[in-house]
Amino acid sequence: MRNLVVAAIALGALGATQLVIAQPAAAAVTYPYCIQGAQDGYPGDCNYATFASCVYTTQGTGGNCVMNPRYSYWDRGYGYGYDEPDGYPAAY
Repeated sequence: MRNLVVAAIALGALGATQLVIAQPAAAAVTYPYCIQGAQDGYPGDCNYATFASCVYTTQGTGGNCVMNPRYSYWDRGYGYGYDEPDGYPAAY
């Protein structure tokens, strides 16, 4: 009887561990603005949803707020193409 109780507890602990471990991966978020400065590499610190929040964070640091290159054409479905002189993405 004691072995049965120990086995049930062990099985319950294993099941609880699987519930904790088997979480879905968090979705990657691509924010539209990056801070570029001397200490930040390219494309910089891209954790800003608005231009105003980016500018506010750069005050006193000498950094610049720029458009995130990963976000530039993300929502338009163009991928990472280059712009033509007329401002529209190049045809593939």
